[in-house]
Amino acid sequence: MSAFAHALQSFQEGDLTRDQLLSEMYRQLAVERVAPVKLVQIINEHRARRTLPDDTVDTLLSRITAWPKEETVATRSSHQNSSIPSQEPPATIILGETEATGTGGRTGGEGRGMRPGSVGVGTVLQGRFSLTALIGEGGMSRVYKAVDLRRVEAGAQDPFIAVKVLTVPFSHYFGSMAALQREAHKLQNLTHQNIVRVIDCDRDGQSVFMTMEYLPGESLYKQLRLRGGAGLPPEEALSIIGAIGEALDYAHRNHIVHGDLKPGNVIVDADCNVKVIDFGMARFIARPLNGAAAVSRLDEPTALTPRYASPQMLAGMTPEPADDVYALGCLAFEVLTGQHPFGRVEESVGRKPDSRPPRPDCLTRRQYRVLARALEYDRDRRTPSAAQFVKELRSTGGERRVRWLAAAGVAAALLAVAMITLWLAPREWIARWRPVAQSRVEQMLRDCPTCPLMSVLPAGTFQQGAEADDPAATAFERPRHAVTIAGPLAMSVNEITVGEFKEFADATHREVRGCEVYANDRWQLRPSASWRNPGFSQSPMHPVTCVSFADATAYAQWLSVKSGHRYRLPSASEWEYAARGGAAAITPWGRDSAMACSYANVADQNGSLLYPGWRSFECSDGYVATAPVGSFKANAFGLNDMLGNVFEWVRDCWSDDYKQAPGNGAANESGDCRMREARGGSWFTQPDYVRPSYRNRFDAELRSTALGFRVVREMGR
Repeated sequence: MSAFAHALQSFQEGDLTRDQLLSEMYRQLAVERVAPVKLVQIINEHRARRTLPDDTVDTLLSRITAWPKEETVATRSSHQNSSIPSQEPPATIILGETEATGTGGRTGGEGRGMRPGSVGVGTVLQGRFSLTALIGEGGMSRVYKAVDLRRVEAGAQDPFIAVKVLTVPFSHYFGSMAALQREAHKLQNLTHQNIVRVIDCDRDGQSVFMTMEYLPGESLYKQLRLRGGAGLPPEEALSIIGAIGEALDYAHRNHIVHGDLKPGNVIVDADCNVKVIDFGMARFIARPLNGAAAVSRLDEPTALTPRYASPQMLAGMTPEPADDVYALGCLAFEVLTGQHPFGRVEESVGRKPDSRPPRPDCLTRRQYRVLARALEYDRDRRTPSAAQFVKELRSTGGERRVRWLAAAGVAAALLAVAMITLWLAPREWIARWRPVAQSRVEQMLRDCPTCPLMSVLPAGTFQQGAEADDPAATAFERPRHAVTIAGPLAMSVNEITVGEFKEFADATHREVRGCEVYANDRWQLRPSASWRNPGFSQSPMHPVTCVSFADATAYAQWLSVKSGHRYRLPSASEWEYAARGGAAAITPWGRDSAMACSYANVADQNGSLLYPGWRSFECSDGYVATAPVGSFKANAFGLNDMLGNVFEWVRDCWSDDYKQAPGNGAANESGDCRMREARGGSWFTQPDYVRPSYRNRFDAELRSTALGFRVVREMGR
C-alpha cells in the first residue's frame, strides 16, 4: 500500500484530520515527487467505493488540479548540483512587454550557494522555496510559482507563493543586503486589496529573491493582447483603472512610488480582482553601487519599461508620484482604446515637450482631456494625484458642471463659517486640532516570513483618558492621567489577519468554534460560526474575528515560540498611546463624522441600509462588515485600523475608572479579570464610541464578529 493510500485509510478511520490528509498529499507531490496522476487514480478508486465524503474528494482533486504541471517539485538542497530537464513542452511566458518562449527546465547550483544564472524550475532556495514553474520574466528578474515546503510541513492548505529572482549577481550590483531589505520592508507595509503582498526578501549565495503572495490570474498585458488591438469594455476598463488608481494613491500616501507601472505589472484574477505588483523595486534594481540614478549603458538590462516611463524617468531622475500618474495615463489610454497613446516605443521615448497623442474616435473629448493632462510632458502640469485622475475619468461633463456650481456655493458658505469659527476660537483649541505634520515611524520589522509586520514606536509620555470638555466621554475614561511609555516597543501594523491566525490554528489544531453574530436586530450566539466562517466574506487579508481573549493570548504565545521573541497583547495604555500616534486630537477626523470614512471602517450609511435604526456616521466607507487591513489611512506611527474595523483585545482587567491605573504603561491587573478591555471600536460601533480614549469591556470568553486583536513585541528580546 502506498503512503498516500495509507493516509486515506487513516483519514477514514479518524486517525487523520482533513488538513493532515492535505498535508500528506502535498508532501507526496513536493517531497516524494509522486506523479499527480497516480494520486488521482488512488482517489478515484476510493470515490468508486464511496469510502470518502464527496466534499473531501472534491477538495483533494481540486488541489491536485492546481498543482503545477510544468515540473514536479525537486527536493534537493540549493547547495547541490543538479540538472533536471522539463517534462513538458516549452512554456509561453511574459517577457517584459513581448512574448517569448522559455525552456524553463535547467537548474542547478554551484559552490556554496546559487548563482543567478543557475536558478530555475526545480531549484530549492534556502532549502525552503521550491520553484515549480516560470510565470514571468523581465530584463532583470524572473518570477516563479513556488511551493513553500515549510507550509507543506505545517499542513497548510495553500502552500503556493510567488518568488521573484533577480538575474543580476548580488556581489557586484547591490551595495548590501541590508539596503535591499530596507526597500523590501517598505513594501511589506503596503497592505491594500489592490496591491500584491510582499512577504520577505532574502538571498541564497549570489541569488537575491523576494517572496510574494501568489495570484492565479492573468496579466493585464495578456488580456489586452487577446483583444487584438481593441480596448476593454468601458465599464470593465474603468473598474480596472479605478483599482490601479486606488493602489497608487495608497502607495503614494505611504511615500512609495511604483516607478515601473505597466500592463504586465497588473494582475486580474478569475473573480476580476485587480492587483498591482512590483512596487518601488524598479528604481532600486536600476541603481548600481556607484549611486547613479539609473543604468546608463544601453547594453545593460534595465528595470524601466520606456513605453510607460515618463520623460523624467527616462532622463534618470528620481521617481515621483507624478511619474506614476503619467504611467497610469498611458495604461488607461491603452485599456480604453487598445492603443498606446504614443504608438511605438521609439515615438514614446523621443516625444517632444509640446506633442500630444491624437484623439481616437472611441474617446469622448472630456475623456481625452483627462488623459492628455495626465500625459503632460512637465511634471508640474500633470494631474496632481492618481485619485484625482480616476475621479475625473469617471465623472461626466454634466455632473462636473453641476458639482462645480454646487461646490462653489457650499465652499463660500463653509469659508464664511470657517472664518467666523477661527476668529472666535481660542488659541488652545486651534493648536489641539492641528494635524500631525509628518510620520513618526522609526522602524519596521518582521521576525519571520509569515510573522506580522511590526512598527517600532518611540518612547514617550501622553495624557490617557478623555478631556474634560469632550461631550461624548464616559466616566470610564476618567480621571485623566499621565502615562509614560519608557522604552520602545513594536506593535503590529495591522490587526492580526485571517491568514496569520490560520497558520497558528493549523499548527496548534486549536478549536475555535461558536461566535456571536448580529442578526434579527440583536447579538446572538451561533454555534456554527467561527473565525473561518463569521457569516460574511473574509479573505486572508481581513482582520480575524470570533476570537476570545484566550485565543488571542494563545496566538501571541505561539508566535513567541515561533519567532524567538516575546509577543503579547498590548496594555490599554500602550494601545491608546499607539492609537493617538502622537496627536492630541480626539480623533483624526475631529468632530466631523462625515470625514470618518476616510480614516476608518465604521458603522456607516451602507450598514444603516442593512440594519434599519442603526446609529451611523454620516458617510460611506464602502464596507458593511470588516474591511481588508490597511484599506484606510495609517496614523503617524504607521499603524492601520487603530479605530474601527474590529474591537481589539488588550491585557487589562476591567476597572470602572483610572483611579488605580499604572502610570508606566503596564496593564491594570487589579480589576475584574473575568472581563477584559477592548479598544478602538468596530465596523458596528456607533459614532460616539470610535475614538482612542473610549474603553469597552467584554467577557474574556466572548467570541464576536466585531472582536479581533493585534500584538506587541517587546524590544531587546
